[in-house]
Amino acid sequence: MKKSVLAVAVATLPLLATATYAQDGSGTKAKRSNRLLEEVVVTAQKREEDSQDVPIAIQAFSGDKLDAFNIEDTADLQRITPGLTFTYTYGYTLIYLRGVGSDAFLPNADPSVATYIDGINIPASQGKQDTLGPVKRVEVLKGPQGTLFGRNATAGAISIVTEDPPVDEIVGNVKYATGNYGSEEYQAYLGLPIFDGLGVTLAAFKDGHENYGMNYNNGVEQPIREDFSEGGRVKIKWDADEFSATLIGSYVNQYNGNSLTQENTRPSLILGAGADVDEPDRETHTNFEGGNGTINTMFGAILEWRPGPVDLKFTYADQLADVDFGQYDYDSTDEDRSGFFTYDQYNDQQTYEFQVLSNNETPGSDSFEWIAGYYRLEAEGGFGRLFFFVNNGFATGFLPKALGGLLADQPKVTLESGGLLYTESDAVYFQGTYSFNEDWKLTLGARYQEETREIGNTNLYLVDTLSPGMDQSYYEGDDYSRNTLISEFGGEPLEEDTFSPKISLQWFPDETTQIYTSIQRGYKSPTYNIVNFFGDPDAVEGEEATAIELGFKSEWLDGTLQLNGAIYASETKNLLTGIVSFTSGAIVRYANAGAAEAKGVEMDMQWQPMPNWNPGLAITGGASYVNSEFTDYENGEGFDDTTGLYFGPGGLEDIPLGLLGIELPISTGGVINGPRDFTGNQVPRAPKLTSSVSVNQYIDIGDFGGLELAVDYSYKSEYFTTPQNSPFYVQDQYEIWSLRTSYFYDPWGLQLTAFVDNAKDKDYYASILQQDFGRSVTLAPPRLYGLKIKWDFDTFLN
Repeated sequence: MKKSVLAVAVATLPLLATATYAQDGSGTKAKRSNRLLEEVVVTAQKREEDSQDVPIAIQAFSGDKLDAFNIEDTADLQRITPGLTFTYTYGYTLIYLRGVGSDAFLPNADPSVATYIDGINIPASQGKQDTLGPVKRVEVLKGPQGTLFGRNATAGAISIVTEDPPVDEIVGNVKYATGNYGSEEYQAYLGLPIFDGLGVTLAAFKDGHENYGMNYNNGVEQPIREDFSEGGRVKIKWDADEFSATLIGSYVNQYNGNSLTQENTRPSLILGAGADVDEPDRETHTNFEGGNGTINTMFGAILEWRPGPVDLKFTYADQLADVDFGQYDYDSTDEDRSGFFTYDQYNDQQTYEFQVLSNNETPGSDSFEWIAGYYRLEAEGGFGRLFFFVNNGFATGFLPKALGGLLADQPKVTLESGGLLYTESDAVYFQGTYSFNEDWKLTLGARYQEETREIGNTNLYLVDTLSPGMDQSYYEGDDYSRNTLISEFGGEPLEEDTFSPKISLQWFPDETTQIYTSIQRGYKSPTYNIVNFFGDPDAVEGEEATAIELGFKSEWLDGTLQLNGAIYASETKNLLTGIVSFTSGAIVRYANAGAAEAKGVEMDMQWQPMPNWNPGLAITGGASYVNSEFTDYENGEGFDDTTGLYFGPGGLEDIPLGLLGIELPISTGGVINGPRDFTGNQVPRAPKLTSSVSVNQYIDIGDFGGLELAVDYSYKSEYFTTPQNSPFYVQDQYEIWSLRTSYFYDPWGLQLTAFVDNAKDKDYYASILQQDFGRSVTLAPPRLYGLKIKWDFDTFLN
């Protein structure tokens, strides 16, 4: 789990910086300085601007700065971005920012934080979601970004920009890392100019590590797959005077256990009865292997034309995330009780975007900058075949009389369902910034979107697993001959039109200070629950998030201290939630909370405390405090803390023919089974206080090179992991320390780094799940340490 499970399907290579030291105007490589001290140009408003001039709370990191922090993937950004939290559910990444997010998952549950690479939206999928280097910069935009980034940016956006191919010199490096748990990582990057204006970059990687623990079944050690990822990326760009064309392609093959191999640390009273209590120690006890294997492919094309008074840009992308292996031991015990598996899950997405941007030749450009665009998305994703089994021996006395002899002699009841969601979305948008004078700017923007979603492939089958000839190939293929149709489901198309406005006002009282205020709105699309075994899929409404913010960006002490801060409040209507429970009559249920509010304050700083006496010392850090709670959530669902039984608007009565209805020895009606009021509860996965501090010391040792010493600290206060706010599903507060020492010998382009992550070996959870059989957990990685060597071989070629 060192690699995240997030929204970035084009690659899984760690973030990679290509430049280790800058060049001066003559092309000579300049002397290295502290890598944390920098000004970053961003494209948060679809045009290049200094991050300090943008009226958005944004944290931006160059590739070199990410390397100095030892940031390996998008999930690691939470260590240096207060207010950002990554957690995992059933192999999916859940991202919360400023107390806004959603615990719903599956391929059709759109994230609350949109992820973009080179302006291309990355769809949600099961598996790792990292990036493929080299990376020019990463921008974390806070607050709704609906106007320019569109659908599903209700909490914010992560924008990753990769390096363009070189046009006049060869660039390249190789990197090798090794560490405990047998971890090994190989990376190679090459950038070549082909001829005048045409260049290409090639990148390849492979990494893997041993598992952080073992798996046992009734005391016998069981084989368990090791995590790995491998892939490559190519980027070709031709840049003429008025026209440029960029082609991007990537391929990633990966496997990871993540939150699909878990420990049941609190078996439920009824369905988990008799199961041993597992201690959270990374030693799992399951009889059914959990994990997922995913192949991600992407092709993109970016065409830009600069005919004169305006710039034109067209971006096309075709992406496929194919999960050809996904398994989960649902009871998370070494007893053969229940599980899910699929070998046919995918997310296929095509996007088209056309932009018209003002430039210096546009009439009125001295006071008015603007962008207009059209965006279209076509997507198809979900489960072609999804299987769920429950052990009939475990369920003795629970199976309904209606099924009688049909199931009585089967050791396992295996059901097959599926669900595919088809999406078409069209949007037009405009945003402009008017400068009244050097001190005041006003930005107005709006986006209008029309979206249609339809659901299909929602049948329920009983699978005959007893007749001779049954083997694994039946589940992996297209043969349905052993299936008996139980039910057919469906749903009407979902259609929604949305309007996302934005207003911001900026005041620059002096050359080093900006004070801004903004109000903006974002939407998350309505959707269907695509994993509903026992009834028509539930439609849920789209989310609407509105935020208001007052912030400042400033420089002090002759520019050696950069200090930014903001106070904000947001309201999210129809907040999407999700829960897994077959006793709810659905397997996976989606619902809308009425409303939630988040109010908070945050700051970040970058400081060079002794620019004359010790110019190599830099300190960066930040803190965020947010209170996020449900203001209207009367129809809450969850699991009773005593019995472990589902409660909520669903229930066993929703199952046709009583299929797998459980005749429990206690009543499930009334208070036990009905919905409960969660109004006033904390929004899950949203710690109130998060903070980080990094101290980095660069020491120039003359002809012998340079040394870099670094210490990082990050903190998260406790937070609930369910809307129910059960005290049994709490992540306690934790702090993480990381240490690094790097040696640079720039004449050879050499960098050696020794690192320790989670230096105090703190145990905390990457995943805490609430389900029918109890509390299943996955611990985050333990202390990790190792060595890295990186060689910029272009030092000898230019």
